[in-house]
Amino acid sequence: MRRLMYFLLMFVLIFNIYGCSDKKEPVQLEKQKEITNPDQELTKSNSQSELNSENKIREPLVKPEKDLSGAFIVSIDNHRNAYPQSGLEKADRVYEILAEGGITRYLAIFHSKSADKIGPVRSARYYFAYIVKGHDFPFAHAGGNTDALNLIPELKIKDLDEIYNAGAYFWRDKSRKMPHNLYTSTKMLLKGARKKNFQLVPLKPLEQGTVVGGEPADLIDITYSSDPKYLYTVTYEWDGARYKRYINGTPHKTLAGDQIYTENIIVMEAKTREVVKDELESEIDLIGKGKALYFTNGKVLAGTWEKEKAGSEFRFFYNELPMKFTGEHSWINIVPSLEIVNKTKIVN
Repeated sequence: MRRLMYFLLMFVLIFNIYGCSDKKEPVQLEKQKEITNPDQELTKSNSQSELNSENKIREPLVKPEKDLSGAFIVSIDNHRNAYPQSGLEKADRVYEILAEGGITRYLAIFHSKSADKIGPVRSARYYFAYIVKGHDFPFAHAGGNTDALNLIPELKIKDLDEIYNAGAYFWRDKSRKMPHNLYTSTKMLLKGARKKNFQLVPLKPLEQGTVVGGEPADLIDITYSSDPKYLYTVTYEWDGARYKRYINGTPHKTLAGDQIYTENIIVMEAKTREVVKDELESEIDLIGKGKALYFTNGKVLAGTWEKEKAGSEFRFFYNELPMKFTGEHSWINIVPSLEIVNKTKIVN
């Protein structure tokens, strides 16, 4: 009996040492590792992601350190067959202006960011030359109507015309149909400017600061064409930091998939006429003065614009003083009438 009791006691002692300890401690440690560590990593990862996202949102759209030694301006196609465009997200300032028949064209200015592909590049109109001359940048385009081709040399514009004098600095994308397949890059434009000994000058920034007044405006609709054959409305949506751009209700993205944003929107009213010469053309008066709307920092303010002569830049005024903006990036929409602009405050 004693021997039996001895063996039973030994069995219990061995079981407690090698059995229970082997099963309980590792399980508890493994559970702690599985539950606690992932939560800590997830919290750390989320915080870092939110910080990176916030920094990206607040990062200026115009870089303080410029990629290019001077600025260029490019005529970019906005026909529906040109979508999606390339390079617009790299531009520091973009003018949008009617070409003809409710179809707009872009004059995009590149200075702070280089762009490997810009386009599709299209032709010039004579009133484009007045915008270009005011900045004195090399102008990249593909020909133009008769009035434009006559005015460009008359104004001594730094001309980079793919058709007549600078074809080496452009290329055709064979995956697209002409005329919506001509492209260039900031690298090629720099080569062309050096070859022609053009002096490069910087883009002058918009005057910075805050102004008193204005009304909240979260959504801005600009309807350039209500013709059922070619409906075209541009929308800007304020997100608390900048304006997101849409075309006919669809986010405006480039071929690279980049959403187009801006920090400021300037809407200029300019007298516009449609005339028939060899074909339907627009005539737009850009020398003189007119009404303007400024959208900046989530507000809208009414003011005026002035341009004294071809060689002058546009000047913007609010309450008869120079208008001040938040951020240097802007889209400038030139319209026949401010009546085609609809602004809305979203009520949360």
